[in-house]
Amino acid sequence: MLEVTNIRNGAILNHARGTETDDYLEIKVEGIADPQAIVKVNGADVERADRFFSAPVRLTQKINEIVVSADSSFGEQQLRLTVLWDKKSFKRYNYYIDDCSFFYTDIAKQRPKSLFDHFFLKRLKEIHDRYGTKITLNSFYRNDHFPFELKDFPDVYKQEWIANSDWLRLSFHAYSEFPDRPYQRTAPEKLAEDFDLLKREIIRFAGEETFIAPVVIHWAMANPEVFALLKQRGMNMINGSFIGSKTYVGEMDHAVRVCDIGYFYEKDVALYIEKYKNYYDKFTGMILNTGAGATANLYPVEVLTQKIMAAANSPYYNETIGMATHEQYSFEYYFNYIPDHLDRIEACCRLVSELGYKPVFFAEGLLGNKAWENK
Repeated sequence: MLEVTNIRNGAILNHARGTETDDYLEIKVEGIADPQAIVKVNGADVERADRFFSAPVRLTQKINEIVVSADSSFGEQQLRLTVLWDKKSFKRYNYYIDDCSFFYTDIAKQRPKSLFDHFFLKRLKEIHDRYGTKITLNSFYRNDHFPFELKDFPDVYKQEWIANSDWLRLSFHAYSEFPDRPYQRTAPEKLAEDFDLLKREIIRFAGEETFIAPVVIHWAMANPEVFALLKQRGMNMINGSFIGSKTYVGEMDHAVRVCDIGYFYEKDVALYIEKYKNYYDKFTGMILNTGAGATANLYPVEVLTQKIMAAANSPYYNETIGMATHEQYSFEYYFNYIPDHLDRIEACCRLVSELGYKPVFFAEGLLGNKAWENK
């Protein structure tokens, strides 16, 4: 019998879980083992009380290994836990908008003087100007509703994209909106091909400064075997909902919560992420992340507020808040148009700002925290 009870393999830990200095995060490792076993943590003796044991451990690297052993007359058991230190962590939020193709189509057709003459980008800039919000627009190469492909977007706004790239980034989402779940069963090479195609076009018309690695792919469903090629393309974390997912506007809660929209991860991981929001998969090297559930096209402001407040007041973890929505609900010509959709986005950004969360891009550093890069 050997179990660590307060830390899970794959945990991402910060100052809230121990004592932090510039050089280390000291945490306590707790667990249970046979009372007669000799227990050690990273080779050091532990404090015992019947079956229970505890020991201090100092994390000094971004990725750390904790080795717990219990030796008895029946043999030795050993657990190896891999955990991350989120060094100098701070309260921060990320906002992305999926399924972007309509505003590209409009601008290519209308050719306004400025990008921000278009109502959608204009409102996003107003939100940024008020709250400092950083926004990623996850994009389709092809618009499946109107005849348009990104190759037809003009490059005359390139300098304007670059000038606003400190807060507004463009990223890959999928080749197009349909079919649903486009990468759930396709070959990894197809995902790589679509990614590279879209990235080339964004760089052509918006500059390298404007492209950012995605933190989610369309429908958040793909075999984790694709993570290697995504990491080669700059991704170090990936977002999903993992369990109890809502897949359309108006979907009700289900009596049985199943795993979906989460890259085929099973319930043990999904339930952990639901509470602790982030998890490091040592087998793929990818950080898995879920947001606050504050998806603006699914809920009115009152419900979005409840979800954000629940995330901010979570007794398990409240350092990162991810929020999202989908572009098309902002457009009057979309069949499912939501008149107050942009107001919902602003309400979310205003609330997290008032709660003291700082805007970041989760794609940069460790969930937007660049402490390890800046050391």
